[in-house]
Amino acid sequence: MKVPRLNKTTLCLFTLLTASQQGVAAELIYPANDAIVNNSVQAKQFLLNYFQDKPDTVISDLSVRYQRTSLMATHYNFDVIDNQGKNCHKALVLTVDKDQKVQRVYAQLDALTGQCDGTIEQPRTNFDITTPVIPTPTKTVQVAAQVYTPDPRTMNQAPIPTDGDFEHYTLPATYQKVTMPVLCSTAANPQCVLANDKVVAIDIVNLPEGIADKAEQQPQQGHLSFAPDALTNIDVTQASAADKSAVHNYFYDVMAFYHIDHSLRYVEGLGFNHLFNQTVQFDAQGSNENNSKYLNDINLLSLGMGGSPDSLDADVILHEFGHTINYFIVPDWAYGDTSGIGEGFGDYWAGMSTYRTQYQQGTSFELDTVFNFDGHFGGKSGGTRSLNDKAARYYPSAEYQAHISVNGTLSDQLWSTPLFQSLKEAVATYNADAFDAMNRIILEGLYGLGRGAKMHHAAQSILDAAKKLYPNDEYGAILRRHFNHHNLLPTELILAPAPQFIDTTLAATSNGQVSAVIYNPTTRDMTLSGRLTVSGQSGSQDLASIDKPSSLKAGQSQTINFPLNAQPQCGQRIDLTLDAALSFDNKQRMQQVSFDQGFVFGLPEFTEAPNTLNQAVIDAKKGTSPLQPMRKGLTYATYFNTGDQEHVGNDFAVITHISHPDHRELKVTLIAPDGQQVILHDHQAYYQNNKQTVYRLADYPQLKPLLGGRMTGAWRLEISDIAVGNSGQLIDFGVTHIQDYQCKASPNKPDPKPQPNNNSGGGGSALWLTLLAMLQLGYTKARSVKRRSFKR
Repeated sequence: MKVPRLNKTTLCLFTLLTASQQGVAAELIYPANDAIVNNSVQAKQFLLNYFQDKPDTVISDLSVRYQRTSLMATHYNFDVIDNQGKNCHKALVLTVDKDQKVQRVYAQLDALTGQCDGTIEQPRTNFDITTPVIPTPTKTVQVAAQVYTPDPRTMNQAPIPTDGDFEHYTLPATYQKVTMPVLCSTAANPQCVLANDKVVAIDIVNLPEGIADKAEQQPQQGHLSFAPDALTNIDVTQASAADKSAVHNYFYDVMAFYHIDHSLRYVEGLGFNHLFNQTVQFDAQGSNENNSKYLNDINLLSLGMGGSPDSLDADVILHEFGHTINYFIVPDWAYGDTSGIGEGFGDYWAGMSTYRTQYQQGTSFELDTVFNFDGHFGGKSGGTRSLNDKAARYYPSAEYQAHISVNGTLSDQLWSTPLFQSLKEAVATYNADAFDAMNRIILEGLYGLGRGAKMHHAAQSILDAAKKLYPNDEYGAILRRHFNHHNLLPTELILAPAPQFIDTTLAATSNGQVSAVIYNPTTRDMTLSGRLTVSGQSGSQDLASIDKPSSLKAGQSQTINFPLNAQPQCGQRIDLTLDAALSFDNKQRMQQVSFDQGFVFGLPEFTEAPNTLNQAVIDAKKGTSPLQPMRKGLTYATYFNTGDQEHVGNDFAVITHISHPDHRELKVTLIAPDGQQVILHDHQAYYQNNKQTVYRLADYPQLKPLLGGRMTGAWRLEISDIAVGNSGQLIDFGVTHIQDYQCKASPNKPDPKPQPNNNSGGGGSALWLTLLAMLQLGYTKARSVKRRSFKR
């Protein structure tokens, strides 16, 4: 649903953690049994057998709901019936490949509603429409028309309107000539209607739910009947300035019809030929509200006329058509994060379509914004949405409903951003072919889900589709990077350095070794196998074999060591890669995962020592207003750098040591003396309370914008806590350069000799700091430094 103003009701993690966890128990299961399933009867029996250990109160019987066929698979969707004959929106979806082999199960076995009497997802009542009279005999004719593609601003790259009153806006007579298939009579003087075998323009007679006071909002424009050549020069600018709703030959209807029909046929051209099993209905002048919507239960797009006519902006039309696609793929799209996913997908589909059009035209205008025409009218702010919300992060415990903000993240943008930014990266890699490939992957990934789906289910399903459709291309890797950036993939395994810097004087081998921790952050025991490789080193090392996997208990960790057979250069970065397979159930196939972890050979010598603060990290607090149920805890610390180096160089580093029970609750931001802000930690999980990190500019791309900036002055650290209940501590904070590395004597580099360092800007000598370096981090806390911190 496109809305003129975003309803940014502020939700917070702590309230959601204690609220009803709709859809939390849903999961994607990959059965190890390669059973053959040819029909819904066999699909039902397979599922009953697979879940036979569940009590009758959870699964007593299954009832076929629907079946869908995608590019790569068939999907059988079932209602789950308990032993009292109740259906509480539980769902099972079995996916089989083209060879009828079982591939995956989507299981939602928690009751999502207390209404278990079977009266669920009923269609609307008291909602009347009239359809056009189709002439007989009839034939499909390609008629010419002119439309905005995608909207008046984008076509002319016009500035943002300074006046939000549409009556004061002069529409340009700049159109795109198009053809579209419509039904026409075969008489001597044929008449045509805006209808074909896929799309039909209808009239809404009354609004749903019998809301009498909205009756006057319903414009009754009637059905358009026209000669085959009558639309050639249709012109919205012919309307009088006093009444822009009196559009010559129903321009709004033609705009909506063309863009819906064109997009629908594009979807079919991707290979989804059997998706649209009903004619898509729309009313381009559905109401005088400043809103448009897709009414999925009666398969109807209703476009609003308030603010500005929504059909003048193809983004609005195609956003609503995105909902249409979504519901044709998964008719019972409800509960969990589904409304947030649906809004994000609608935004993606609109943005993708505009991007594709501009790419073909060789133009680029406001690609990362949707509704960039219609969103500026109506007298309300916030009508546009971003497709590049880099700060958006996902929390599985939250519920992402439509148009709401969860800890500052708009649900719509959280889902649209990784899809759209992945598309842009894919286009940069594969050019025009990437549009079709990415759209196939994303649409295929929506299949096989059901009620209660969460964003991480949809993200994983899309990655499954990328692997099946394009196993030899980078699409899956591109999507994975962007999903990971937004925390949209479940954290089932953590690989962390132990420590980050390799102390060669304490190493067990002559050349040293890298040590890492594998941690199971879930609440379930797992079996694990894998192989370790290290950059610059020959050979590999097995963690455990596939036929004899190791066990890793829930919440437990194990340390792995990889002895180095060739000594790296002192200060060189070393990358350890773990290619692993894991499973939480012996009835499931092992799932492949891959992790990379960076190390540095040798201990760093810092030009300035960090400040030891031992400062409390302020916890979030409960709010007093329903619109602000939580207040973030904000902690600030300042580090004054007065060293000799005036500008940030390539050896720049930031030192932090933070202790907290759950680092997913924290966001850590560095603020430079010139005001630039860099996010160091963004709610990522960590395997223990103590997180000691040296953020080297060489390893952390987010620090690159600081290069060349002012080094001397006040550097600030901001720690934001978003959840109530856990307290922590900021132990150390420093901003410095790495002047050298200490390594055991080797042919590559001699041991560094002591040199005096009188720089007191950070509070201590870099040399003694290095010589007393701790194994865990590579530095000793400076005890006698000048420091200053403050909280708010």
